Amino acid sequence: MDKISAKEMVRFLYDSILNTKQFDKLTKVISPEYTNELGGKGVEGFQKSIHSLVLAFPDAHWEIEDMVSESNKVVVKQKFTGTQTSHFQNIQPTNKPVSVEGIATYQLQDGKIINSQIQTDRLSFLQQLEIIPQNLTPSNENTVYFVDKFFVPKASIDEFTKQVRYNRAFIANLSGYIRGEAFEKPDQEGNLTIMTIAVWENQDKLNEAKQIVQAEFKRIGFNPNEFYQRLNIKMEREQYSTFKEK
Repeated sequence: MDKISAKEMVRFLYDSILNTKQFDKLTKVISPEYTNELGGKGVEGFQKSIHSLVLAFPDAHWEIEDMVSESNKVVVKQKFTGTQTSHFQNIQPTNKPVSVEGIATYQLQDGKIINSQIQTDRLSFLQQLEIIPQNLTPSNENTVYFVDKFFVPKASIDEFTKQVRYNRAFIANLSGYIRGEAFEKPDQEGNLTIMTIAVWENQDKLNEAKQIVQAEFKRIGFNPNEFYQRLNIKMEREQYSTFKEK
């Protein structure tokens, strides 16, 4: 391809590759050095997540609603539509249509995409598939709030953030997970205090999720305690339930 702008490159990705399912063209836009928040690398890493989505939603379509570009970074406000006819992650085929908005951020280097981050309305996605009720009550007496608080030195923020994204993306697919939030508070030296909150249907679902997460950490060779020690991260963990007014 002739040299084009970052914005034009991302539009080419949507119009000429994703929406036409011509994934053989990915080498034209994805760098061999590409990485994503799930640990995917290169063209294969990018295609893996897209491929599983397209297999489950064969009529998958991405609409660009807005696009902002600054230097080598492009932010896209997008809408994904499709009908689930095959397994997707842990979800059985539902034959339900979905229409989900999201934000995609692409970082380019030497004319190709080297990193991408996707944020979508996961709750709406699951509700449209009728995995979660439409009129989901935010909490009930059995709801459990799992709260982690981290003090992260400035030098450790990038590596810590990458791991947190992986963890949050993984637990979002587990049974009993309702939603999650993450908050940050920087200090004058550039260090961060980060708080993550994961909301679970009940204690049994949380206990089940803990076992699955531990197995996943073992599979990928991740030791949380060693990780925190190496990066000089201080962590506090607490668990809350819904306040029952007398």
